[in-house]
Amino acid sequence: MGPAGSGKSTLAKRLEEERPDLFARVPVDYFFVPRAAGTSMAEFLARPFGYDWATVDKALTEVGERRSTPACDFDSMRWRSPHGGLPIATAPIMVLDGMRPHPLCDRLFLLDLDPVEQRRRLADRDRRWGTRVADREDHLAATFRQGLSEASRPPDLRLNASDPTESTIRTLIEFLT
Repeated sequence: MGPAGSGKSTLAKRLEEERPDLFARVPVDYFFVPRAAGTSMAEFLARPFGYDWATVDKALTEVGERRSTPACDFDSMRWRSPHGGLPIATAPIMVLDGMRPHPLCDRLFLLDLDPVEQRRRLADRDRRWGTRVADREDHLAATFRQGLSEASRPPDLRLNASDPTESTIRTLIEFLT
C-alpha cells in the first residue's frame, strides 16, 4: 500500500513481469465501492474510497473471464459489470496493489513518499495520461489515511518510494523468499 503516485502499480506490474512464476498483480483500485445512484460526484469524493473486498475475494477464486477486475467507468465511478475488466493471473504470491490493505493480507508493505514528490508525480501522470487525478488529491490522501487506520498491524516492511524500482524489487524478493 502507499499514497497515490508512490509507485504501487509500477512496482506490482514489474514484479509480475519479471517473476510471473512468483507474482501476480491484483489492481484493487478497480474494486472500489461504486458511486450509488443519486449520489453526486462531489458527495462521493468527499469520502475515502471503499474497496469491495468480497468481490476481490470472489475474483481470486474464479476462472476464465470472471477472474478479472470489474469493468469500470472511472468517469462516473461506477462499474459496468463486476467482472470483465483487467484479467488477474495466478501465482504463488498475489500482489494486492492499492491504497488500502486487504483485511486478511499475509504481508503488508508500505511505500513511503514525500508529499512534494507525490504532487509532482500526480501532475506528471495527469499530463501523460490526460487525466485529472491531481484534482482528487485530497480524496486520495483521505483514502490512504483510512487504509493506514484500517491496517491490522504495522507494515512488515516500509519502502522508500523514491528508491529505484529495481532496488525495491530485489528487497521484496529477498524478504519474501
